[in-house]
Amino acid sequence: MKIDPIYKTLMESFGIASQEQYIKEIVLKEMKKYKNYEIITDNLGSVFAYKKSKNKNAKTLVIAGHMDETGLMVKDIMSNGGIKVIPIGGLLPEVFISQIMYVQTEDKQIPGIVGAVPPHISKDTKMDFEDLILDVGLESKEKVLEAGIEIGQMILPKTPFMLTVDNKKVIAKAVDNRWGTGMALELMRDLHDVELDYNIAIGATVQEEVGLRGAMTSSFKLEPDMFIALDASPLNDLRDASASGKMGEGFLVRLYDPRNIMKPSLFKYIKDVAKKNNIKHQVYFSKGGTDAAAALISRCGVVATTIGLPTRYIHSTASMFNLEDHFSAHKMLRALIKDLTSEKIKELQEN
Repeated sequence: MKIDPIYKTLMESFGIASQEQYIKEIVLKEMKKYKNYEIITDNLGSVFAYKKSKNKNAKTLVIAGHMDETGLMVKDIMSNGGIKVIPIGGLLPEVFISQIMYVQTEDKQIPGIVGAVPPHISKDTKMDFEDLILDVGLESKEKVLEAGIEIGQMILPKTPFMLTVDNKKVIAKAVDNRWGTGMALELMRDLHDVELDYNIAIGATVQEEVGLRGAMTSSFKLEPDMFIALDASPLNDLRDASASGKMGEGFLVRLYDPRNIMKPSLFKYIKDVAKKNNIKHQVYFSKGGTDAAAALISRCGVVATTIGLPTRYIHSTASMFNLEDHFSAHKMLRALIKDLTSEKIKELQEN
């Protein structure tokens, strides 16, 4: 099976937290093709396609990816034309050394290099973002400003979306989390003419990488009874065979992260649906959180979990995932949608 082209479009586009406008344009363009949904947004910029059930006692299910990716922002422009940066989201400065990066100005993308200091003159100290300077090849602050570069603009790589040599895996930037955004859009298309026993909102949040902010505001707006986050989760399986999560073993059943421990009834339900439909899956323990954690504690509490994509090298300039894992998540989402009812959501809430 071939992956939908929407993922290439999304992953190659630019959008750090707070600057998701280019991604939102893509999302809205897709949503507006289908007239059976009401488009709902919050004041931060999260966007959802909402369909109300004919069931008078319907519960509400929200399914969400997040639009933002980690990256850099212009912090200052030096007198000699060097550009100082700050990280947006959880990043290591070492990731950017010797990388070609692009400043997104109002009307173009300007290339530069985060220069590697030769060992002959390097400092023998731990690297920090204060040590990184983006060099766009202009000799003064005035010339940098004339080119259209300003403080606050985002800086990202142009990693192309590509298949590995065996055609079984994808290399791309922003897999975390344009994957979840693309998965949500695919699901929205598939369900546009399907009547459900519950209300459903499918879409994408903003500013997940800087504190799950969009999930907080959209949960307040949509008032979900159940929330499923779609997100890429980190692997270290190439270096550590005992690490949680492995490429090629199916989607991730995220049992534990520091902000969301899956309730036993939900854990059992997710595993039962996967087993009943012969969907490859693996139990996953995470050190980081997803939008499900923000939904979990909204209002008086929400049944919330994550369907995860095992992904190598997230929060860097290039990541990798397995198409088999992608399609196991794809299949699981549809199995859940088919199996869920308002009554089952109520049981999960109460049990």
